[in-house]
Amino acid sequence: MSFLKKLFGGGSEEPKGNDSAPKVANSSAASHKTVKFGRFTDCNKDSNQMVHWDKCIKAFQEKRYVDSYEAFLNYVKDHELDNVTISRNGDQLKFELIQGSNVIHGIGSGKDFVAYTNIASMDTPSIPVMRKLMSINYGLKYSKFALDGTSICMKFSSHAIDASPNKLYAGLKELAKKADQQDDLLISEFSSLKEMGGEHVAARDQSRVDIKYKYLTKWLNETKDEVSKMNFQKDAGGISFLLLDLSYKIDYLIAPQGVLTNSLELIQVEFFKKSKATTAERNTYIIKEFEAIMAQPKEKIVEGLYDVACTFGIANAANHKTVMDKISKEREKVAWYRDNGFPQVQQAVYGYMVSYAFFNYGMKYPITDLLNIAMHVLTPDYYREMGDENQFVGSDGKLNGGRIKAAIGHIMAYSKKDYPFIQMNTATLNYTNPSNFIDSLLQLVDKVDLRKK
Repeated sequence: MSFLKKLFGGGSEEPKGNDSAPKVANSSAASHKTVKFGRFTDCNKDSNQMVHWDKCIKAFQEKRYVDSYEAFLNYVKDHELDNVTISRNGDQLKFELIQGSNVIHGIGSGKDFVAYTNIASMDTPSIPVMRKLMSINYGLKYSKFALDGTSICMKFSSHAIDASPNKLYAGLKELAKKADQQDDLLISEFSSLKEMGGEHVAARDQSRVDIKYKYLTKWLNETKDEVSKMNFQKDAGGISFLLLDLSYKIDYLIAPQGVLTNSLELIQVEFFKKSKATTAERNTYIIKEFEAIMAQPKEKIVEGLYDVACTFGIANAANHKTVMDKISKEREKVAWYRDNGFPQVQQAVYGYMVSYAFFNYGMKYPITDLLNIAMHVLTPDYYREMGDENQFVGSDGKLNGGRIKAAIGHIMAYSKKDYPFIQMNTATLNYTNPSNFIDSLLQLVDKVDLRKK
């Protein structure tokens, strides 16, 4: 093992702390009691967190490195999630932060800053595993896979003089996101590896797991049936929208972890990568990937259906114009499907637009709350079974304009504290069907004023 340890870099020498159970974020918005889904985003820092960021920069400039670490950790700490714990003793600081199924441990001093997390245990050295880890290491900028005895871990370290706030953020984010992604994938790929940690993950709510699995299979089968009604070559573009909508909808509404998440990411990469493949050929590949998901036993799929707390968002923060420019570009493609009798594809384009934005962009909370209403209107049964009581869509399938207006009014009201110019004229909303409503909503969202002052 000494050769392998030398090759990958030694594991952490710091003592391992105990995992602490996080408080899972309350998913209901305070004002209109809606259930919200999707991945965690860290772009909505409150004023107290921003004060800590300023303190972090000032302390680093004054070479008060441990003070800088402490302020930085308070900056990334979400008090609702309780995702970060800090323990300071004079000129030494220890911490833990949660990213999904991983706990990142760390220690900082006036000399250096070190963070690490355990990925899996490997009782017997494995060349295929080492080759895999080396290939991943090649693409990392700040962190690396390392060996600590029989444990595979990830490590990020920096001399204190170089541990600027921006470097700490980039390094810890890379470490946390990659570790959370790779632990399940490595264990799934290599039977010789064993799971480590995970004690902090909240116990699964079996009723939520059952609902998620029910709708996962329901949406897969419904999309399969809809595709079967279309001409695979002539309607290839429409089929692509159905598959894209399915992929991003699953990610937002079910937010799976581990292997299923990786499958969805591979599907999305295949759609958008540059190649000579025709649209129909891409669709064929994607359908095979979805069929592979459907072929998995239920117990394998539900392993990844659990709720987690996070410190770093997967999607990078994006300004509002970038998000709406992308949505507007896709919105131009709706007319043909509307005018040529493809209502299911028309609705899928709107679903894809909204869920794509959730997947790819870290957005401010008024926008995510408004777009969540769109997702609710598209999948009302799922929201209701998951505990949402808004009834934006009645049992007869008709949209309830009064309830939707009230919810938007609440969003505008509680957003005023951070965005004093925000307002929305709901008189122009169209409630005749989900597609028309979302089209009218997106036009209003495009005009939302997110200026701070």
